Amino acid sequence: ASRAGPSRSLAPALDAPGARLSSLGGGALPSGGYGTVIICPGGNYEFLSCLEGQPVVDWLASHGMAAGVLRYRLLPAFGLEEALDDLEDAVRLVRSLRRGPVVAIGFSAGGHLVASLGARCEERAPGGPQPLDGQVLVYPGIDGRSWDPARAEEVCFFNHNTWQWPERVSSLLNRQAALLGGDGFAAPPTFLVTSTADGCIPRSEVQPYVDAMLRTDVPHVHLRKNFGDHGFGLNGTWTTSCISWLRKQVGFRAEWEPPPPP
Repeated sequence: ASRAGPSRSLAPALDAPGARLSSLGGGALPSGGYGTVIICPGGNYEFLSCLEGQPVVDWLASHGMAAGVLRYRLLPAFGLEEALDDLEDAVRLVRSLRRGPVVAIGFSAGGHLVASLGARCEERAPGGPQPLDGQVLVYPGIDGRSWDPARAEEVCFFNHNTWQWPERVSSLLNRQAALLGGDGFAAPPTFLVTSTADGCIPRSEVQPYVDAMLRTDVPHVHLRKNFGDHGFGLNGTWTTSCISWLRKQVGFRAEWEPPPPP
């Protein structure tokens, strides 16, 4: 998971808990366009990386796409289930406010959060519909072995500069078998971005998820090349392909384009 440091305020934002719409910059989600992206920054479930928040909103806005940052609850006081509650609340809120598909984009630990939503909903209602119409996973922390005190070679949590395992860390391993392609795997259409130069998340930690999508016929795109080390954010050519995927696979429309008829 990324270790870029504490976050600054992000706007527009979907504040957790309860995923309240807020804006520190003076405006809420754009009213135009068709479709909405919920952004889940990384930060090892300890902070939210500012490089994976507002810059992503601005990038999508430049293509006429509405987006908001989810400030989900974090360790040590909260665990994975609370963060997933926040993401589910955000999805429901966005669907109540805007037309069109809802997609979540997650970076690093945020990618783990987004991917975990599919497994959680499959656990709750096997074979039921997915809450998201699509997901974008950018260097996602699918394999939680580095979060497992019994398997990790070292403590990987800042935990207020104590370098100790935080409370509720075990919750990050919930549904781990499903995320690695076991029973309970489920995912919406997926756009996955990984880097051959990622020193934090090797291909071996992501490949089981890719194999599971192939086995279960989940529509997906996997872009893998040298985008740089972990935390490359919006750098590289993946963003152009992602915009095309959002339009063609999921049905997004820019704010200056008319939406499809109801």
